[in-house]
Amino acid sequence: MKISKSIKFLGLGALLALGGAAQAASVQSASGFGPSKVITFNGFDGLITTGEVDVGSAEIGMEVKLTSGPFAELGANNRDLGQNGAWGVFDLGTGVDGNFLASSFLGKRGELGFSFSTGVQHVGAYLNQFRAVGINNALTLLAYDQYGNTLESFTFSIKTDVDGYNATQFLGFSRASADIYGFGVAGNSIVMDNLTLAVPEPESYALMLAGLGVLGLLSRRRLKV
Repeated sequence: MKISKSIKFLGLGALLALGGAAQAASVQSASGFGPSKVITFNGFDGLITTGEVDVGSAEIGMEVKLTSGPFAELGANNRDLGQNGAWGVFDLGTGVDGNFLASSFLGKRGELGFSFSTGVQHVGAYLNQFRAVGINNALTLLAYDQYGNTLESFTFSIKTDVDGYNATQFLGFSRASADIYGFGVAGNSIVMDNLTLAVPEPESYALMLAGLGVLGLLSRRRLKV
């Protein structure tokens, strides 16, 4: 049995090097976020919700509200993903470890949205979805600012082995500052685990401030010339 474990990052995903031009920085693993908070959804057991639920406070001490439509199952323990294999509670080192979050498999599409009580710099999750024979369906991921405006979005088609188990993709966003206040995944029949959030490390702030200081000195020198 072949386990597909790959990671995809699309978006701006860059730090400002010394306050200058953006520098590309793709996420190669979940640990690429550095110190982070992970919501496993293991504290739920098959809860069906159509409203707003705080999924973060109990596990990571940060309010993270889930909204979904048409509805989601918190603490799902198994899903047949059709041509993309299956998901269950057994951890095979693929980012799926116990209960997970799943959108409705009864409708033709599902939407999972998260809002954060504070801004984060990085956000991502392990994802897969139901895939029918001959159909390469896709997920759309969105990052929102504190006013609900879209910062970034991208669409990604997940294709894993039909006989795979817990095969997954890690998808998300990495920004130059902690301006992400919302994260959404839209598509049909979605499964998700280990929602990962991270804020800038203190040294990142120090680097950016140092860069701005350098730019200020250079600007003053130009004015004197």
